[in-house]
Amino acid sequence: MAEDLLIIPGEVGDGFLEHARAPRNLGEMAHPDGQAKAVGSCGDWITVALRVQDEVITEVKVMPQGCIYTTVCASAVGELARGLRLDQALELTPQDVEKTLGGLPEDHMHCARLAVNTLGEAIADCYARHG
Repeated sequence: MAEDLLIIPGEVGDGFLEHARAPRNLGEMAHPDGQAKAVGSCGDWITVALRVQDEVITEVKVMPQGCIYTTVCASAVGELARGLRLDQALELTPQDVEKTLGGLPEDHMHCARLAVNTLGEAIADCYARHG
C-alpha cells in the first residue's frame, strides 16, 4: 500500500511514511466508553472508539475508510490522544496531526480535520454516556 504511494518531496515527512507503512490503532472496540463516526467533505469516513478510565483515554481504536491520508491521520490522532485527559484531547488540532506526521499537503488537511473532529465527537459521546 504505502510502497505504491507517489510521494512528493517536502509534502510529507517521516512520520507520515511510518503511519502509512504501519497504521496504528486500527480495529474495532467492544463496549467503548465513547464512539463516533464522521464523514468528510471528500466522502472518506472515520470511526473512533475510546476506552476511558478516570477521565484519561487509555485506548483508541480507529476504522478509517478512504484514501491513505485519511488512514494516516486517523492513526496519528489515536497516538496523540492516548494517555491524555479528555479535556486535553479536545484541544488537539489538525496542525498537531500535521506536525506529528512531519507535514501534510494542504489539499489533504481536511483529512486531519476529519480525524480530529471525529475524536471530538467520540469524546462528546463519552460525556453523554457517562456524564
